[in-house]
Amino acid sequence: MEEEKIELIEEIGAGEEERKAKRKIKFGIPPFIMYLAVILAIGALGYWGYKGFFGESKKKEEVEVAKVAAKKGILIPGYSLVVNLADVNVPRFLKVSLTFEVDRGITVAEIQEKEPLLKDAVIGLLSSKTMSEIRGYEAQYILKEELISRLNAILETGRIINIYFTEFIIQ
Repeated sequence: MEEEKIELIEEIGAGEEERKAKRKIKFGIPPFIMYLAVILAIGALGYWGYKGFFGESKKKEEVEVAKVAAKKGILIPGYSLVVNLADVNVPRFLKVSLTFEVDRGITVAEIQEKEPLLKDAVIGLLSSKTMSEIRGYEAQYILKEELISRLNAILETGRIINIYFTEFIIQ
């Protein structure tokens, strides 16, 4: 009977040794290498996620900035003019100073070359207006649009993007 107990104990002991051997096989890779692999995987996923999420928006922002920069033009000092307004009952005067924003295709030489034509177009339009037609922000905006369309009809190589009133006095 003791021999049977000894055999059982030996079998149990042999089972423990096999289990320990199996454990060593399972965890044969040192733990710090496994931790390092997990950290690298998380870092790589984080980097790709960042590039995918924020990288596209940066590209879109760069494209939008480029579009805005392309729309912005060069500021050229315009004319300072005094014109009679078309009011019948009371003589009215308008003193206006203009600055032109032109696209990059236009040259200053063309503006200087066509100065008499441009001034004539500005004077003709302004002197045809009454005080009520140019008073107020909305009326001045409409006046700017009319001036831009008239002046762009005269220019050949470039175009005027915007006109800024640097002085606008009605008397």
